[in-house]
Amino acid sequence: MARTWRIGEVAERTGLTRRTLRHYDELGLLVPSARSWGDYRLYDETDLLRLLQIQNLKALGLSLGEITAALAEPSLDAAATLGSHLAHLEEQIASEQQLANRLRSLAEADQRSWEDVLDAIALTRRQSHRDPIVRLRAALDPGQRTTAELFAALATEADPAVQEVLVWALAQRPEAADLAANELPTAEPALRPALARLLGKTGDATKAAVLIGLLDDPAAAVVAAAVAALTQLAEPSASAPLAALLGTGRVADAALIDALARLGSAAIEPTAERLRTGPDSARAAAAELLGRLGGSVGSELGALTPSLAAALADPTPEVRLAALLALAEQGDDGLAAIESMTTDPQLGPVAKRLLELRAG
Repeated sequence: MARTWRIGEVAERTGLTRRTLRHYDELGLLVPSARSWGDYRLYDETDLLRLLQIQNLKALGLSLGEITAALAEPSLDAAATLGSHLAHLEEQIASEQQLANRLRSLAEADQRSWEDVLDAIALTRRQSHRDPIVRLRAALDPGQRTTAELFAALATEADPAVQEVLVWALAQRPEAADLAANELPTAEPALRPALARLLGKTGDATKAAVLIGLLDDPAAAVVAAAVAALTQLAEPSASAPLAALLGTGRVADAALIDALARLGSAAIEPTAERLRTGPDSARAAAAELLGRLGGSVGSELGALTPSLAAALADPTPEVRLAALLALAEQGDDGLAAIESMTTDPQLGPVAKRLLELRAG
């Protein structure tokens, strides 16, 4: 006996309401092929295929009246309709590529899985929905979608909340890191920040080189995302490229300091070099970072006290102040340099206060 589905089952599986299904029945658009002894509507395989066609045509913008007329055409072939809709999706609606893949498998299969038809109906409705909350729920329940389908959804999703959930969902897939790394070189500028965030969330430090390559990207959003991802990965090889960005204004120095601070001793030498040779804004940020590193790398940073002491003679007040505060983080190694500044017209009061705090 052929499988049938009651109206409640169809509604639950597809996301359509019972009211919508009853409305289709009243219009003659989708009349269930049978009724149970209790007069419940029963949908068979033919009905499900017709419902899939209705949702496809609705997604193309046709009204219910136009859909009724289209489906009344006797020459209409189910597989041809699916194929036509697929071509339209592939050419004009990249955001529904995951749906197109599902429909292709249905159109080409000799034996259709009617469970897949139900899932495709649900995808048609959920993924094309204008309400981002509906798309968010779809992203939070990624189990029915392949990694390729999730990537396709990410590529066209404009809502930041939905996009981040898709990034999270992809980060759970082992193959996502390789796919994101391969996609980044040719990805659209709007997609690159999301792919960078995805690489950070995967925790795959082998992809640090890809993210380092993004630090030269002309788009500030891409650079910021790459810095954030490198902060998560904490890969030592990123220390010099990150330090080179200090003071450039291409990304916030606070974000760079956070990223470099996580690298610990690997960040010392490139940061010290930036303190010696960088522009004013870079030297101030480098001095601040060396101070922050003081509590985490201990004696290794003490060897850099001469560089910080030399920065106390810097012509830029901001650099001198940053170096003085950094010396306060060096423990006993920095005391002599701080004491030498107590008579300085500008920094003397700060130096005295630092010594008081040290003594207290």
